[in-house]
Amino acid sequence: MKAPLSARIGRVLLALVCAAGVAAGAFLLLCGVGILSPEALSQQVAAWLGPEEAAAPAAAAPTQEVPAQGAEPFQGVFLPWDQLDQAQEVAAGYDGVVLSMKDPDGTLGYVSALALAADIHASSGDPDRNQALRALNDTPGLYTVAQVSCLRDGALVAAEPDLGLHRVSGSPWRDEAGQTWLDPTQETVQTYLIGLCRELADLGFDEILLTHCAYPTQGETDTLRDTAEREAALSTFCRRLQGALADEDVTLSIQGQGDSGSPDAPSGQTTGLLATFGRVWAAEADQAALAAFDPVLLPEEP
Repeated sequence: MKAPLSARIGRVLLALVCAAGVAAGAFLLLCGVGILSPEALSQQVAAWLGPEEAAAPAAAAPTQEVPAQGAEPFQGVFLPWDQLDQAQEVAAGYDGVVLSMKDPDGTLGYVSALALAADIHASSGDPDRNQALRALNDTPGLYTVAQVSCLRDGALVAAEPDLGLHRVSGSPWRDEAGQTWLDPTQETVQTYLIGLCRELADLGFDEILLTHCAYPTQGETDTLRDTAEREAALSTFCRRLQGALADEDVTLSIQGQGDSGSPDAPSGQTTGLLATFGRVWAAEADQAALAAFDPVLLPEEP
């Protein structure tokens, strides 16, 4: 005997209610564990109901204001040693002063605590120089740049010829000015230059500028003994130096070479390497080739 119609309808409704409850519980559980998102479902439903409205592009997010083009680039001026007490007057109209702290002949503009610097008589002979430099670097509003002739070095090669670049004949190679260059693959060379830069950072300079941080490109370079993998050798040294200064409050910058954008550049520099430095400087002749880096013009020494 069949149940009355009303009873059958009641059972169907009860089954539907139970199914709805189970579905609701499952939905809440999936949302709770992050599998479903109520917001995403509502957006999808809106897209089904109103495709034209859903397809409309969202309002553009606000962007940061782009600095005005043509802003004046950084300008530095060399500060002569005999004008240390006039630094602010010399710096007038410029963004910072540049001091040569390691000359191409290897002599230093300060007193180094490194044993190797003492052995090759590279340190400054002025016992008061470091104190004067600290006072200079503490001058409020004065930005100071320590220029370091990195691989162009006469003193170290004279004392330790094996640390320099050599001619095919085996003798130390010299550039057009008669100056010798260090081999960046040498552990002693890397340790020495890193030690000097850390000392300059400790003296309080705002920036350390590496000039001649490249293989030589001027002079009789065809007489250089083969120096394979120049890019890799220079990059390895620079990354090590950058790592050694990572905990110092100083900007590490570099003088870029005009051939850095060329494959197998004789200088060993690459655009990728230059991009890892805080600032790129350039001689006037190389500024156009390095335009992508907005290079700072390297000032002429007095």
